[in-house]
Amino acid sequence: MIVDREHDNNREIKSVGRCEVVQSFVYLGSLIDNSGSCEKKIRQHIQQARVAMTKLTKIWRDHNITKATKMSLVQSLVFSIFLYASEAWTVKRQIELA
Repeated sequence: MIVDREHDNNREIKSVGRCEVVQSFVYLGSLIDNSGSCEKKIRQHIQQARVAMTKLTKIWRDHNITKATKMSLVQSLVFSIFLYASEAWTVKRQIELA
């Protein structure tokens, strides 16, 4: 696949053959799109982190588990999902303030 701003649906590349041109696709867990913006990727990671938090609801409500243990779980399970590949993000001011 090729991500391109043009509206060609197919392109011929000599070494590869026929390739489909798309607006966006997921590659190795990252959303690649033609705008070059990271906003969709960041929102996708936020949603994945929310899902992880929701799946741990039973643990959050358990009074036998200490707050320190719960914080360790948040850092290792939730933050790692959100921050995965974040070093490559281009963060704009409007995203930062949201």
